[in-house]
Amino acid sequence: MTAYEDTPGGHDALVLGAQLARLTGLTNVVATVYPTDGLGYSAMARDPRWREKIEEVARRRFTRARELIGGSSGPGEPEFAPLGPGPAAVVLADHAEEIGAAVLVVGSTGGGLLGRLAPGGTVQRLLPSARCPVAIAPRGYRHTAAKGITVVTVAYDGTPEADRAAVLAVHLAGRTGAALRFVVVAGAEDEVPAATETAQKGLAQAPVEIDALYDVVLGRSVAETLADLPERTDVLVVGSRGYPLMKRLLLGGVAGVLVRTARYPVVVVPPPER
Repeated sequence: MTAYEDTPGGHDALVLGAQLARLTGLTNVVATVYPTDGLGYSAMARDPRWREKIEEVARRRFTRARELIGGSSGPGEPEFAPLGPGPAAVVLADHAEEIGAAVLVVGSTGGGLLGRLAPGGTVQRLLPSARCPVAIAPRGYRHTAAKGITVVTVAYDGTPEADRAAVLAVHLAGRTGAALRFVVVAGAEDEVPAATETAQKGLAQAPVEIDALYDVVLGRSVAETLADLPERTDVLVVGSRGYPLMKRLLLGGVAGVLVRTARYPVVVVPPPER
C-alpha cells in the first residue's frame, strides 16, 4: 500500500510503491487521505460542500498518480483508496492493517539534502503506530530509482529484531530475484571475528535458492555506516525495537537514524504485538 499526495515526497513514494508492486507481483493500493480544515472532522464529514471538495481533490491526485506511474505499477491497474477524514498517520496505519498490507510505502519530506531521508510529521507519527513494515523512499527517489532491485541488504546483529528483518528480506529477495546480503557492523578490527560469526548465523537463514552473502563492515557508528554502505544496496531492511507497554518504536536508535539519513529506501520492520 502506498501513501500518496501530490507532493515531491508523495511522488517518491509512488515510484517506490509501483516498483515494489511490479517486481513482487503484489497489488498496488494507492491511498490518499482527505485534506482537512479547521472546522473539526465531524463537522466536515457532515458538510456536503466539504465532501464535494475533498472528493475532487482525491480525483485530481489519482489522475496525477496514473500519469506518474503509467503501466509500471504491477500486473494490473492499481487500486485507488480515498481515506478519512482523520489524522493522516492514524488513517493510513488503520487502513494498512484492515487490508493486510504487506508493506506501507511512504515518502520522506522536510529539510535535508537530495538523496537523503528527511521524514516529515506524518512519517514521524506513522512509524510508531504502523503494525506492518514501513518502507520510506529517500528524497528525490523518483529521479534516481533503478528499474530493478538487484540487492536486498539486511542490517543484522543476531537479535530477535534482526531475525524479523531477515525474514522480510528473504521474502523480498525471493519475490524480486535479488541477491540477499547480510551486513554486520564491527566497531574495530578486534570485533571482526565475532561479527563474522554473527553474519554467518544470519546467512544460515537464507534458503538455498536465493543468492546470499555476508559482509562485515568497519564503522564506529552503526547507523551512519549502514546509511551509506560502500557496496551496492537497493533496499535496506532493518528491525526495530519497541517499548512493550507504550507500543512505540525506538526511533532514537539505529532505525530512527537510518530513516533520517539513508541514501536508499529503508524498510523498518516493527516489533510484534505492539
